[in-house]
Amino acid sequence: MKLTKLNYVFLSFVLMVSACNKEDTEIPTIADTEPKPTAAFDFDLLDENDPFTFKFTNQSSDFKESRWSFADDSTSSEVSPIHTFLQTGTYLVKLIVLNGEDYWAQREETITIAPANLIQVHTERAGAGQLRLIYHTDMQIEKAEWLDGYSVDAPVLGSEESLLLDFETGTFKEVKLRLTTPKGSNAYLDLFVAEMGLIKDVTNVDNTFSISHENGSGPDGNEGSKKLIDNNVTTKAFIGDVGTALNWTFTYEEPQLINGYSMTSGNDAPERDPKKWKVEGSIDGEYWEIIDERDDQAWDERRLSRTFIIDNTTAYNYYRFSILELTNSSHFQMSEIRLLEIPRN
Repeated sequence: MKLTKLNYVFLSFVLMVSACNKEDTEIPTIADTEPKPTAAFDFDLLDENDPFTFKFTNQSSDFKESRWSFADDSTSSEVSPIHTFLQTGTYLVKLIVLNGEDYWAQREETITIAPANLIQVHTERAGAGQLRLIYHTDMQIEKAEWLDGYSVDAPVLGSEESLLLDFETGTFKEVKLRLTTPKGSNAYLDLFVAEMGLIKDVTNVDNTFSISHENGSGPDGNEGSKKLIDNNVTTKAFIGDVGTALNWTFTYEEPQLINGYSMTSGNDAPERDPKKWKVEGSIDGEYWEIIDERDDQAWDERRLSRTFIIDNTTAYNYYRFSILELTNSSHFQMSEIRLLEIPRN
């Protein structure tokens, strides 16, 4: 077919428009993205005689970078690091992995290094008013120290496998055992000792602690009720305007024989100290038996710990403390309360 000049111009226009439409509607190529990472890891002791050193095996996928945090001010960027903790305690270990586009994933695991699982201490009567402490451990240790008191800078009583203690009648001693490994890790064991043997602290053994009134900041606040049982005499619980209505209860999963307890006064304001109280025990939480009553009590010093012996031979599931009178205030404070099982003849 012969094209006239007009037909030729029209055909050229159609071809040009078609070409433009093709360019406008072409879908651009989308670059492939990296797969998102997943985080996972496992851990094992590197040496069964070193309970502080762990090998962490990174089991993550689709990652290019690893960031470890060991909850002891230590970090690592190795893929699968080896880490040594320097103290006993509970550590929340975190791993964050990232791909090349900065997408990330996180995994957390808890590691507990408990001194009671690492060190065993037994006692031997060594004569009138004398008791020998002897420790055993499967750890490799470089140094052993018995300290006179619970602070880490307390005077050293001895550095042998055993320690001989002398007691006056009715007295108790606080002794800390510190074992140091060749890598510099420390295991501390706090011992409360009577002439007849080790005193068992059952304050935080498989129980629930509840209190009738609370600090305004809550139980976890700086002066909340949990400070009563944190085993730290430098903290305290404060509860304002409670008068004589305060009580607290320990509910145990299994019955416990408690025949003693200690109370530690606060750091200031002696008028807030408890003056009169009672302690009750119960099997079922409904019927309560009074097992101890105290009146006209006073603390001569701040942060002073006093131990009270109870003539109790029954293991109860519930123990309740009721404050009946404060020294000269409507505000209550106390640094610590510890529930004890004291060996008897």
